[in-house]
Amino acid sequence: MMIRRWLTRSLTHKLMALFFAVFFGAVCGLTFFAYTSSRNAMYQEFKIRGETLAKTIASQARTHYREQDIEGLTTLLHSLGEGEDVVAILAYRPSKDVWLEFSGIQLTTEDLILPDLGDVWQRDVALRKGYRISEFGRLIVDVPNQGERDNLLAASSIGSVRILLDRDALEQRLSKLVSQTVGASMFTLLLGGGLFIILLRQSLQVIAPLTEATKKVAEGDLYATVPVSSADELGELAKCFNSMTEQLLHTTVSKNYVDNVIRSMTDLLIVFSPDGTIRSVNHATLNLLGYEEQELLGQGGAILFPPHDNPLDGETYQNMLRQGSIHQMAITCLAKNGRTFSLSWSAAVMRGEDGLIEGIACIAKDRTEQDQEEEQIRLQGTALESAANAVMIMDRIGRITWVNPSFTSLTGYTADDVLGRNIRSLTAEQQAQPFYQNQWQTIMRGKVWHGESTNRRKDGSLYTEEETITPVRDRKGEISHFISIRQDVTKRKQAVETIQDAHQKLKALDQLRSQFFADISHELRTPLTVIRGEAEVTLRGKEKPISEYRATLERIVQLSSQMNKLVGDILFLARSESGTLQMDLKPTLLGPMLEEVRRETAILARSQNIAVTLQGVSREATVQGDPERLMQLFMILTDNAVKYGRKDGSIVIRQNTSEHEVQVMVSDNGLGIPEADLPHVVKRAYRVWRGRPSAVGGAGLGLPIAKWIAEAHHGDISITSTLHQGTTVTVRLPLHPVPSPQCTHEPDHASRTPERV
Repeated sequence: MMIRRWLTRSLTHKLMALFFAVFFGAVCGLTFFAYTSSRNAMYQEFKIRGETLAKTIASQARTHYREQDIEGLTTLLHSLGEGEDVVAILAYRPSKDVWLEFSGIQLTTEDLILPDLGDVWQRDVALRKGYRISEFGRLIVDVPNQGERDNLLAASSIGSVRILLDRDALEQRLSKLVSQTVGASMFTLLLGGGLFIILLRQSLQVIAPLTEATKKVAEGDLYATVPVSSADELGELAKCFNSMTEQLLHTTVSKNYVDNVIRSMTDLLIVFSPDGTIRSVNHATLNLLGYEEQELLGQGGAILFPPHDNPLDGETYQNMLRQGSIHQMAITCLAKNGRTFSLSWSAAVMRGEDGLIEGIACIAKDRTEQDQEEEQIRLQGTALESAANAVMIMDRIGRITWVNPSFTSLTGYTADDVLGRNIRSLTAEQQAQPFYQNQWQTIMRGKVWHGESTNRRKDGSLYTEEETITPVRDRKGEISHFISIRQDVTKRKQAVETIQDAHQKLKALDQLRSQFFADISHELRTPLTVIRGEAEVTLRGKEKPISEYRATLERIVQLSSQMNKLVGDILFLARSESGTLQMDLKPTLLGPMLEEVRRETAILARSQNIAVTLQGVSREATVQGDPERLMQLFMILTDNAVKYGRKDGSIVIRQNTSEHEVQVMVSDNGLGIPEADLPHVVKRAYRVWRGRPSAVGGAGLGLPIAKWIAEAHHGDISITSTLHQGTTVTVRLPLHPVPSPQCTHEPDHASRTPERV
C-alpha cells in the first residue's frame, strides 16, 4: 500500500521507479554472470593445480620408489609441498600402506585409508578433524627400460600418492570475490541512479511551477503563468497553460462556471438562506457527511449540528449578524451515519445592494487530522518529558531552547541554568578540536551525528555519554533546530573494557596454545623422520654386522634424548608464558650452586678436553630464588658454552658481587655469535646457522628459558660476543639480605670442597 501511494504521488517518482527497476535488473544480471564466470575459473584453476601437483610428484617419485630412497622422496615432498594450500602429501606402497607422510595437520586413521578410485582420481571430502579439502591421487607406474615403454602391459604400479589441498583458501577467495562484485554493483547502481536523478530533475523542472500555477488558478487567480524553460513537450505544455489562462481572463464567467469552481473546492462550502435552511452545498460537504445533495437542500441547519451546538442559533448567530462574519470557530458536525467531525468554521453574511441579508456563506475545514496531530504532539511532548534519556533542543546557532528533566539528572544543570546558553559553554573540552568541528560539520550538512564523548557535570565530575544529534528542517527544507539525545554509558564502557581485557587474555592464551603445538610439530618432525629412516634402512636387506645395528640404536637413543629435552623445554616455555609455572623462592647461596655447576660442566666438557674454571666465588652471596630453576639457568649457559666451544679450549665461570646485586658470567673462547644475530638469540626457536656445524645445532629454546628464569628472579641476561673469539653471558640477580646464623638454611652441597679443572 505504501509503495502504491508513493508511485501515485508524482511523475518523477514513477519515472524513477521505472528506471531503477530496469537498471537494477540489468546490473544484477551482469553481476551474476561475472561472479559465476570468475567462480568457475577459480574452481578450474584449483583443480588443475591439484592434478598437476599429483602428476609431478608421481612422475618424479618413480625413481625414489624404485631405489627405496626415503631421504630423496622426503626432500621431494618437502620441496613440492611448500604451498599455503597444501595440507598433506601421502606416499603409499603397492599394499596401500602409508610409506611416507608430509603433513601440516594431524591426520586420523580414517583419513589415511587409501580409497579405491582408479589410477587417477579427484574428490572433495571433509577430514575427521573438520578440515575441508580436495584430494587428488595418482598411481605411480614403473617402466623398467626404454624398450618396454612401448609395451603398456610391462608397466606395473609400484605405489601411489595423495595430495590434500585446503579448500578454505579457495572459499576465502570466493568470499572476497563476492564482496568485490557486490561493491562494484552497488557503486554502479548509485552512480547510475545519481546521474539519472540529476537528468530527470533538469528535464522535469517545469512540473513544480506548473503544479503551483494550477493550484492558483483553482483558487481563482487567473493571472498565474508558468515560465517556459525548455523546447520539448514539457515546454509546449507550459506554453499551452499560459495560453489557457489568457483565454480564461477574456471569457465571461458564467453561473455554471462559478458552480463548478465551488463544487471542486476541497473545503466544505454550505450556503444558508436567511431563515437558516440549506440553499447550496459542494461535493466536499457531501463526501464528508455522506449525504446526497437532494437530502440536504431545503433542510434546516439543525440536521448538520448536535443539539445545543448549532452555530446558526443563539448568541453565536447574533454575534455573526452584528459583526458580519466569524472566523476559525471550532464546532462539531454530524454525518449521516451519526459520526461526528471536528471542523474549523468560518461564516460571512451576504447582503444585497439594499443592505438586506440574502444568505450566509459558510466555509469549513475538517480538523480531524489536525486534532490528531495536536494530540500526537501532546503525547510526544509528554514522552520527551518522561524519557529516561536526556533530550535537548537547540536552534541553528547552537543555543539551547528546551531540555527535559532527564537532562538535569544526567548533567546536574537545571533548565534555568542552560536555556539561552550556547551548547559550547557546557562542553568539557575533553576531545580535540577536530572532534567538535567534525560533529558540527556533519549536522550542518543535514546528517545525523552519533558518537561518544566525555563531558563534565555541574559538580565537576566527568562522565562518558553516547549522543545522537538529529537536524530538524522547517517547511522550506532549511535546518532550523537540532535535537540531542544523550545517555550515560560510563558503566557500560567500563564493562566493555573489562570484557575486552578478558578477551585479549583469552586470545593470548590461545596464541600460546597454537605456538606450543606449532613448536612441537616443527621440532619433532625432523628427528622422527630421521629415526624412522635410520630404522628402515638398517632393517632393509640382508643381515648386517652387530656393530651397524649398535650404531643405529645409539643414534636412535641420541635422537630420542634430544626429543625428550626438546619436549621438556617447550613444555617449560608454555607453562611459563601461561602463568601456570610456580616458583619456590627462598634464600639461596650462589657459591655452592656454582661449584656444582662447574663439576657438572666439567663432566660434559671432558670429551672436548675443555677446561672449566670457577673464579671469584663468594660463599656469602645470597639471592631470593628457586634453587632448581637457578641450577637450570646456569646449566643452560654452560651447556651452550660446551656445545659451541673449541676443542682444547676453556670455559670460565666468574662471580662478581656488589652492594645490591651479584653477577655470574659464563665465558668461552668458542665460535662466537655474529653481531647481526645478537639481538635475536633470546627469541624462541631462533638459531644461528652461519659458521656452525649442523651436529651442534639446537632448537633455539635454551636462551629463552634462561631469560625467563632470570626475569622471574627480578634479574636479567646480557650477551656479548666476538665472532671466532668467544661469547660471554652475564646474569644479574638482586642480592637477598644476609640472614642471621639461626635462620640460615644452606643446601647439602654447600659443604662440599670445590674442585678446579
